[in-house]
Amino acid sequence: MGRRKSLLEKIYEQNPENGNYILELSLVNYADIFNEWDHAPMRRKDIDPDLLRFLDDSIDDIPMKHQIDIICYFSDQVRSKARETQILTWFRTFYLFYIELEKRKIRRITQKALICLLISAVFFVLSYFGGLYVHNSMLLYVLSDVVIIGGWVFLWEAITFLAFERSSIRHLIKNYRRFADATLSFRYK
Repeated sequence: MGRRKSLLEKIYEQNPENGNYILELSLVNYADIFNEWDHAPMRRKDIDPDLLRFLDDSIDDIPMKHQIDIICYFSDQVRSKARETQILTWFRTFYLFYIELEKRKIRRITQKALICLLISAVFFVLSYFGGLYVHNSMLLYVLSDVVIIGGWVFLWEAITFLAFERSSIRHLIKNYRRFADATLSFRYK
C-alpha cells in the first residue's frame, strides 16, 4: 500500500459497499447547506461558501479515479423526506449548472486560441514575405523582427490557452461531475 493511500485512508473513510471515499459534513440543520445571504428560491440557491470551500478542498485530496459519497450529519433537524429529495435534486442541479458554465469557458478559450493561432500565422507569413525586402531598409528590417516576435507571442498564447487553461478547467469539470454523481445521504441525531 502506498504512502498516499494510507494517508488518504487515515483522513477519509471508505464505503465498504462500493469503495467510494466518504465526505462527512457536520451541520445543524438543512439551512446550513445554503448561503445565508442568498434569498433566491430553493432551486437557485448557492451552497454556503465555507461548505463549498471544504468540498473543493476535500475533492482535491481524493484521487480522480475514486468516486465520493457525501453524508450530512444534522444535530438539530427533524427529518423531512420531501426536503431531503429537494436537497438531492438541488445539489445535482447546482453542480450540473457549474459544469455547463465551465464548458462555456472551454469553448471561449478554444476560440481565443484559434484567433491567436490565426494571428500568429498571419504574422509569420508577413515576416516571411517581408524578409524578402528587408535588404534595402533598416526600418523594414526592424519591422520584420517585430512581426516575427509578435508571431511567436501569439503562438505562445494559443499554446497557453490550449494546454494549461483548458487543462485546469477540465480538471474542475471532472470534480464537479464527481459531486453531481455522488451519493448524498442524511443522518440525524
